[in-house]
Amino acid sequence: MSAICISFDTVNTLKYGALDLRNRVVGTRVLLNGEDPYFFKWEQDTPEEIVDARDFYSNFPMSRLTVPPTVLMLHSPFASIPYKMQQILWAFIQWLLLLLSVILFSNTTDSIIKKKILWIIGLLIIASSFFWRLHIDKGQIYILFVFLISLSYWFAKREKNYILSGFILGLTASFRPPVILMGIPFLIKRKWKFIISGLAGIIISFISSLFIAPFSIWKSYFNSMEFHEKFHLLIIQPTYGFFNKNVVDGIKNAIFSANIAMEDSSIQDMFRIFFHLKIKANILELSLIICILVLTIFLWRRIVKTKDSVSLFYIGIIFVIISSFFLPAARLSYINIYWLLPLSLIVIKTDDIKWILKPELILLIVGIGLNTMFRIFPKGVILSDYLIVFYLVIITFRITNSKY
Repeated sequence: MSAICISFDTVNTLKYGALDLRNRVVGTRVLLNGEDPYFFKWEQDTPEEIVDARDFYSNFPMSRLTVPPTVLMLHSPFASIPYKMQQILWAFIQWLLLLLSVILFSNTTDSIIKKKILWIIGLLIIASSFFWRLHIDKGQIYILFVFLISLSYWFAKREKNYILSGFILGLTASFRPPVILMGIPFLIKRKWKFIISGLAGIIISFISSLFIAPFSIWKSYFNSMEFHEKFHLLIIQPTYGFFNKNVVDGIKNAIFSANIAMEDSSIQDMFRIFFHLKIKANILELSLIICILVLTIFLWRRIVKTKDSVSLFYIGIIFVIISSFFLPAARLSYINIYWLLPLSLIVIKTDDIKWILKPELILLIVGIGLNTMFRIFPKGVILSDYLIVFYLVIITFRITNSKY
């Protein structure tokens, strides 16, 4: 199945332009040219190397770029490489990071059966899913965060090195801010080495980014996020421009992508679809705080009593996954690559198979079925997202049980 999926990904990579990778590469090139990448708008005479053809919202002041300058710092060493070569290389790296993440998890258990199950999760469930096809096609970056979190877990579990583990998680949070929620269970558990080294990772990453992105660029980043927020909440409406070039920077399909099931499962989009209501950003943020606070209160004693890092990492990643539904932005299904983390931790944590074979398992089975390879019915991907997050939340209370 993985071999078949690799063939699909190869065709899509060669045929299309990895639209989300494109805006990161163009943003990096613009930044290195001394301009503001977050409010850069190309014109018809703009050099092709810094044209994001998908940015055809002519009335928007901001570009499509939504990653912080720390991510642009990662791209900066490769900015001069021809774009198509970068795209092919990144497709290969995405698969490599997926395999390395599974290797890291399987390396933290001595059980042969658990190792096999972890590889089945990685090579069958994840690799054959709609969201992984979409992740590769768009050139997304979430698999890098998954790998770094896996590496952080490996250092904590295998090497008992909470300093390096926390530092790596801090770096990850500097690239993807919601990851900072993973620190909550470690803070409750008073893992001070982990927390302090995590803060060090964030600070060092931020300071390093200043070499290419001064404070003015960081300010521009936060300002542009306000515009993107208004766009996703339908407060401002786009006016479309037209792009009249057939080939851009070596890409023949610069504004197209593969026909892969893609749905927005964010809370604000659910309210818009089913209740025809627009939710304000502060309502979403307050709702997220309440959800995390309620879960934290219910799990507080269990976190304090836990004696292993598995539960701490599991609870942390659940907080991150929950937050993805409440952010005032589209929650497209490529973010579901996060599922590799909790599913792997469940396998590692479980010593008795009966703890997995509970009625709620049907939520996971149906959810996986709706999100792997075959589109059964419209909105099935959205239903899958909610079924699996409900399953993961339920398992949160089982996995933190001392008898688990």
